[in-house]
Amino acid sequence: MHHKKGTGNRIHVFVIVSACLMLVLLLAGSYLQTDHEKEFIDGLFFECTLDGQKIQIGLWQDEEDEMYYLFLPSCFAGRDKEFTLAYKGSKGRMKIDGISYKAGEVFTEAGEEEVHQIELIGLFGNTFMDKSFRVLVSENLPVMMFTVEDEEDLLDMNEFENKKYIETGAMMMLDAEGKSVCSEKLDKFRVRGNLTATLDKKPFTFSFEQPIGLCGMDPAVKWNLLANATDGSYIRNKVVLDLANKSIDSYEPDGEFVEVYLNGQYMGLYLLTEAVEIGENRIEIEPESSWFLEMELDFRLEKDEPYVVSERGQIFVIKDTEEVSEDEKEQIQNMVDDVESALFAENGVSSISGKKLSELLDIESWAELWLIQEISGNHDTGIASTFAYVMDKGKPLLYAGPVWDFDGTMGNVNTAMFGNPAALTTSIEESRPRGNANQNRWLAAMYQNDEFKMAVENKYTSLFRENLEEMLNVEIDVLAEKISRPATLDAFRWHDERLGWMFVLPEDYSIPDEGGYRRFAGLERQIDMVRNFLAEKKDFLDKLWVEHADFCIVEVKNESVILNQDYNQTVYFWVERGTPILGLSQFESISGENFYYVDADTKEIITDGTVVWEDRVLEGIWEQEGEP
Repeated sequence: MHHKKGTGNRIHVFVIVSACLMLVLLLAGSYLQTDHEKEFIDGLFFECTLDGQKIQIGLWQDEEDEMYYLFLPSCFAGRDKEFTLAYKGSKGRMKIDGISYKAGEVFTEAGEEEVHQIELIGLFGNTFMDKSFRVLVSENLPVMMFTVEDEEDLLDMNEFENKKYIETGAMMMLDAEGKSVCSEKLDKFRVRGNLTATLDKKPFTFSFEQPIGLCGMDPAVKWNLLANATDGSYIRNKVVLDLANKSIDSYEPDGEFVEVYLNGQYMGLYLLTEAVEIGENRIEIEPESSWFLEMELDFRLEKDEPYVVSERGQIFVIKDTEEVSEDEKEQIQNMVDDVESALFAENGVSSISGKKLSELLDIESWAELWLIQEISGNHDTGIASTFAYVMDKGKPLLYAGPVWDFDGTMGNVNTAMFGNPAALTTSIEESRPRGNANQNRWLAAMYQNDEFKMAVENKYTSLFRENLEEMLNVEIDVLAEKISRPATLDAFRWHDERLGWMFVLPEDYSIPDEGGYRRFAGLERQIDMVRNFLAEKKDFLDKLWVEHADFCIVEVKNESVILNQDYNQTVYFWVERGTPILGLSQFESISGENFYYVDADTKEIITDGTVVWEDRVLEGIWEQEGEP
């Protein structure tokens, strides 16, 4: 009996072991049949040490041609590239050009843009990928390499309120020659911005525990990385910040181009900027005795964010403070209403305090900000990203600045009126459709004040004009050359998705079918768009304020269902008296409709080339064929 029982137990064990072996074989077979390419690539890194700093860079796949790319920062240009292969979370290995590389073995890339064949070898020796990869090296710029713990949550944002701080992280920075210039833990790292935060190429903000200087900029705790995702030229923010720093004595944020990697993955070309905030080497005013305000859009107000609204609807958010008492909010409200009363009074004197405009706001700083908005053709002028501050709460005088946010400028605009450089758009109040709460109230009203208008004209002729000319003749070309290669790589990294982020593309812009990774670049045409806008703007302002030409203002209203009326489609022309109006939009006829312009008062038909002798308002007419 005992013998039979032992035999039965052995049979039972044998059955269990056999079943387990069958299960293992089935799982192994399933594993062999599974494509583990993404899993493997996500855990594959090319490692090397530069100036004592270990860097890790992963591969990126172009899904169109299924080729992999290794984007390398500028410090690798012109040198042999030796990398140790690291496989994280994978028990496979890789063959490059037929040579097998185990974890820790060294791969040398000595060529320039050489194409390699790579095979991925699985756990059981099976080849589950056979593709190509190419090494692309940048030029001229420093690189910032960030590591954060929770990358997935950092980048996966559907709503603005889901922005979160990543409390753990670090940043290592190398200059264009590979010298380590910074290696620090981060106190905070998060996505920033509004519209731009919703795009795949995210803008970021980060801070250190102690002030640190970067790229020659003064030490500070907080820094921003602007993605310039909506700007095909990449240089709009940089151009305006440089112009402001040259033309304005008070603090204006500075910025320098860098390339960014996040957890080993190439993110592209960014502009590293100083943050707009109160602090040492920034806006140096005492928080306890000052107020810091920002004009803001009504739909962007965040929950529990302190703000005041003027009687005419101008919103000012109260910045850089955790708590504002009701008494203090009332003081700010009274100040804002006092300024506004003077702004819209015919004699420039407030009916509230009896003070004139120059006693309530600093004419010089507001004239400087006004000129920056006008020269750049900013489609958010006077409604958002416009900062102001008071240095002494006891004797409030409202100063303007610093300037900020200029990707939607120089023709890259979603509002028609700002697309015409030969017009004084900052003097127009209705910058959004009629009925929209967000309008350019204050800056438009300022230009109606004679003292303010004189300050604007004097600052342009004595300083801004010369600096703008230097920007056009020298500095734009220098910037274009500096970022040419990085912009090419960035454009390829984000493909045609990037084109959809831009507000406006150059005329007849298209992506060629051929041209490899360079086919998405188009930087030269984008830079020309910036240069041409600024050149035309300068010519117009020279005629207005240097030559004192006699202009008529022609307001052209385009109200039709074929145009997106979410944006103001009205366009303004400053036409020299006795000369023809040129550049009227000609819309194609639709559904048998004819299109033409008429004078709103006389009903005279106006065409491109009609001579203008006085201010006029034109209306676009869509008329069915056969109508009287």
